[in-house]
Amino acid sequence: MSISSTPTPPTSARRRDVRRLAGAHLISLTGSEAAFTALTFTIYQRTGSAGWAAAALFLACGTLGVLSPVAGSLGDHFDRRRVMIASDLARAVCFASLAFVHSPASLLGLAFLAAAAASPFYSAAQASVPNLVGPEDVAWANGTVSMGMNVGYTLGPMLGGVLVAAVGAPTVFLLNAISFVASAGLVRVVRGSFTGGREDAGAHRGMRAGFRFIARDAVLRRIMLAFVVFLLAVGSVLVANLPLARGFHVGAAGYGLLLTAWGVGALPGAWAARRLGERTERRALVGFSFLTALALASVSVLPVFTPIILALFVAGASDGIVDVAAMGIFQRRTPDAVRSRVLAVLDGALMVAFAVSFLFAGALVEAFGPRAAYAVAGAGCLVAAILLVPLLRGSPQEAMSHGVAAEPSVP
Repeated sequence: MSISSTPTPPTSARRRDVRRLAGAHLISLTGSEAAFTALTFTIYQRTGSAGWAAAALFLACGTLGVLSPVAGSLGDHFDRRRVMIASDLARAVCFASLAFVHSPASLLGLAFLAAAAASPFYSAAQASVPNLVGPEDVAWANGTVSMGMNVGYTLGPMLGGVLVAAVGAPTVFLLNAISFVASAGLVRVVRGSFTGGREDAGAHRGMRAGFRFIARDAVLRRIMLAFVVFLLAVGSVLVANLPLARGFHVGAAGYGLLLTAWGVGALPGAWAARRLGERTERRALVGFSFLTALALASVSVLPVFTPIILALFVAGASDGIVDVAAMGIFQRRTPDAVRSRVLAVLDGALMVAFAVSFLFAGALVEAFGPRAAYAVAGAGCLVAAILLVPLLRGSPQEAMSHGVAAEPSVP
């Protein structure tokens, strides 16, 4: 069974474990985002080529996308705590090494190794959540972990830019290595079990088990397809932000607001999503997907800069709820024996879609302007939301066929 059929009331110990896991995400992601900001800056500074800088971003996303489905099998075959600690320590070695190399090719090579070392971490962490809390507390745990991740995604790039200017990229790489050691230490002191019962492991053999499971589950298949469509469309907005800021003459400060508004909005979204339950996850997934589409599309027509920041904040908040709802559905429908591989397939597909979106983003912005990128993103999210609508016809009891007990009440 993927989540115990006996309701387990949330306790302070279980919530403390989840907060430690969220803290590990916050520390490691803040360091990683800062380090990749420093890496991109350093490569661009040494080559003068935007192509080299784009290659670093594409390599990081593409490597995670390709390797995550393979690396996910580690979380299903070994203790997930050990997998996560090993991943953190391997990344610490890679980023510490970055401080001592200089050629762009060497920097990219170590960035590839760091991304490869990261590939088993997130699927193992996400797969662990239902084992750390009771079934009625899954959304609370996912929302808490998501808040830690969003803080890291928001603070990291800003911190990286400040530290590169103040102390240089090599020091940023070393600080990131230390952050991974701290993350591993937090994971180590979590008292709960990261791994559940795997009595049905024989039914989910091989690295392709995650693909097979999603292919046979219409709900998970539909969610993954919708998210891929969304990410294929939304990546271009990252390229559009700088020319959009220039068009409004808001300078570096305005550009920074465009970069951070989404992440800041995702924090209250993830906090609000902690109150979701099995009976409300699907409605939240569909409804807030439409809100995200509307908020993104509005950027393409808003004539004033301040409302654009507000629209991106709303988009981030609604997407934060969508992400927590989708993760809860995936976790509830997936047995522990294959959960890491299933979530790794989801992560891999999304990272590949995001990486591919960068391939046409520049041409789109150059040809039609930055607002067109937001129009495309809004349209992609609208298509994704429409794809999700049939999920409203399902019911929580449908999950029983997957060995997951429905919640007795909504938190």
